[in-house]
Amino acid sequence: MLALVRRERTRSRESAVAFYRLYRALETGHTVPLPDQDHIPESLTLGELREDWARISDTVRRPEPDDADRVSVDDFDWPDDPEDDHESAAVANLIGNGPARVARELDRLKSQEDDGGRLDDAGFLQELDTLMRNAGTTAAGAADREALRAGRDLITHASQEDRRAVGWARVTDGDPCAFCAMLVSRGATYTSRATAIGGGRRKPEGSPDGRARQHRRPPVALEDLTRYHYGCHCQTVPVYSRNDFMTPQARDYDRQWREVTRGLSGDDARTAWRRHIDAQRRANQSPS
Repeated sequence: MLALVRRERTRSRESAVAFYRLYRALETGHTVPLPDQDHIPESLTLGELREDWARISDTVRRPEPDDADRVSVDDFDWPDDPEDDHESAAVANLIGNGPARVARELDRLKSQEDDGGRLDDAGFLQELDTLMRNAGTTAAGAADREALRAGRDLITHASQEDRRAVGWARVTDGDPCAFCAMLVSRGATYTSRATAIGGGRRKPEGSPDGRARQHRRPPVALEDLTRYHYGCHCQTVPVYSRNDFMTPQARDYDRQWREVTRGLSGDDARTAWRRHIDAQRRANQSPS
């Protein structure tokens, strides 16, 4: 399992680099070099960056009208890969959610034995089967998160040192849990230096007089934006403009939150939101 996680962790980091270079170019008109690149060009085309992303992510490359547009390459120091830290975290999570969890549950089941011989009991065998299946599912979730850790950490740490980044926002894989959907609905959280840094190419969203911001809830902290549970395929991305940054996905979830929780607060609002998102997920998973 560790060998598989190591391989996918490398892919995660490579994908994060390709994504960051293309995303930054589209948002700001400036990109960054590859890590440890000897010869750094003065500029690249968007088409070249899209080719790199398609190759790394194994996605279909479709021509775009602005492929020939050139973007300058900024000086940039990529964060080091904390491989030892990632390895230690993977070992701890895989053991803790696999063999160690099974051992704890077996001890619990053993303590419940009456006269021994429970291996002949159908109910006991069912408990063992359920235990192993649950441990396997949890360990797989841990492996998935550990494989994604390298790319997620790279984007977060790179953007913290990126002089053009002014904040961060959460994006989802399109099927988020209630907690992740709530984080997305809050939009961007900004750095303390955001007011001193210029914005990107993206035009302001919402009405020019600011009325679109009246019902905006306070954004969450970066520490919350970068929390990922097992099975979560969300990502935290840098924000390059203070122009009321709300992705279409964030605006949609913000609208849903205000509709679903109207007149509610605290635990009642969170319960209503969870039921709403769970119902959406069940509907999406049901056969058409």
